[in-house]
Amino acid sequence: MNFRQAAYHVLKDEKRPIPAKEITQIALRDGLIKTDGKTPDATMGAVVYADIKQKGEKSLFMKAKSGLFGLREWDEEAKEGKDETMKMPPQVDLIIKYLEERQYDSTSPANFEETLKDAFSFLGFEAVLIGGSGDTDVLLVANIGQESFKVSVDGKTSKSGRITDSQIDWLSLRDHKNKNRTDFVVVVGPTFAGGNLEERASEYNVSLLKTEDLVKLVEAHSKFPFTLTELKDLFRGKGDRSTQLEDLLTQNLSRRNLLERFRVVIEEMQSLQDHLGYFTFDSLAGREKIVGLDIGTEDIKYIISLLKLPFINGVKEISENKYILTIRIKDMANIFCQISNLLISLEEKKELILPPSSHIREEPVLKKKLVSKYFKWNIRGHSVVAIAKKDNPYEHYCPIAHFHIILEKIIEAFKSQNVINTYLIFSMLEGQNLSSDRPFKGKAEEYKIRMALGILEIEELVRWTGSKRPIEYKLNVPIEIIHEWIPKNIKKRE
Repeated sequence: MNFRQAAYHVLKDEKRPIPAKEITQIALRDGLIKTDGKTPDATMGAVVYADIKQKGEKSLFMKAKSGLFGLREWDEEAKEGKDETMKMPPQVDLIIKYLEERQYDSTSPANFEETLKDAFSFLGFEAVLIGGSGDTDVLLVANIGQESFKVSVDGKTSKSGRITDSQIDWLSLRDHKNKNRTDFVVVVGPTFAGGNLEERASEYNVSLLKTEDLVKLVEAHSKFPFTLTELKDLFRGKGDRSTQLEDLLTQNLSRRNLLERFRVVIEEMQSLQDHLGYFTFDSLAGREKIVGLDIGTEDIKYIISLLKLPFINGVKEISENKYILTIRIKDMANIFCQISNLLISLEEKKELILPPSSHIREEPVLKKKLVSKYFKWNIRGHSVVAIAKKDNPYEHYCPIAHFHIILEKIIEAFKSQNVINTYLIFSMLEGQNLSSDRPFKGKAEEYKIRMALGILEIEELVRWTGSKRPIEYKLNVPIEIIHEWIPKNIKKRE
């Protein structure tokens, strides 16, 4: 093995940038190279540096920091990882798609209202779709203790993309607010005419939120969540909220930048520790990257205090104002992942109905029941048969092959999010085949999705969340159990 091959082998194993001297020591120790030269580390450095100089971006190596070498593939992996984290989850893409499409569909305003419910639910509200005559379209509840608040949401669609004063019943909005005891009222629509409409919105204390602005909120929230107290400011005012939204987005971006500062501080801690064996407040504060990002001493202290917490225990003070990282950054990341998983599990255990408070009326707890119209199912030959409505029963059929594909999509959806619904699975099936050379036929076969979800509910593998429009489900068992259940139960019977 030559010096170049040995350098690649060592860096691949070490998975961290290291100086030529250390690369050489490891290569000699592991018997990767043999040399009688007096300065093998100089030779190693020259070989790696020459490879970078001659081949540029095609080189296997790169200069990570001053005096340190790394592998170029690490940089590419990091970029791919960064791109991946910035991608919005499928649920968000779908919400945005439907917001943009349905705002113009004045023939089916209920579809737009349904999507508004999903959008605000994603933003962290307890969102309830009400609709119908004499009531608000969507009721939002922000359950944040003494600062809890409620919002009446009225969705407006327009084929022309412009909402006029005549389309808004201001007195009804006031009635809806009183009926639901909400703190704020917001109307969401494509764009608003201005003029008299703005004056009326101010008179009736109604906020106007353009659909495109709601889309911006959803996109930003998917990258770094807003707090409900931040979103409260959006509803406080009257009329068009575009200016307030821009302030909110700027504030959100600033908070997202704090994550980058956190990353840089951790990176510089590791760098100093690699060179000095420890780091201090002053040594961190003087680092070029930290100065460039205007990260102050107080920020550094906060980060060190966070990492010193017992359940992280990632930093130890070895003497006065001298610290070391006690675990690898990868392991520290794993701790934060465990914290994330714990919080997600707590969220899943929340009751469907909010706890009572002085601000929010107590409602009766929903009784556990099946939401599906199907109450029984069986296999007949090559088909799954679901029977609906006990009082006047009828049957729906679905070929077993089709049923398996639909179940696969349901499982795939649950792997990426906690709550799913029919139209999410529908979107995943669009353009797909249900069997060989047999494409999914869209609306005509939507009942098969409802069948599949209904049967999973009958078998208590999934459970209804309480949402009616759309009907949404959560897992009731670990997904592995559904994997095991399918081949045992969905198979041809003679």
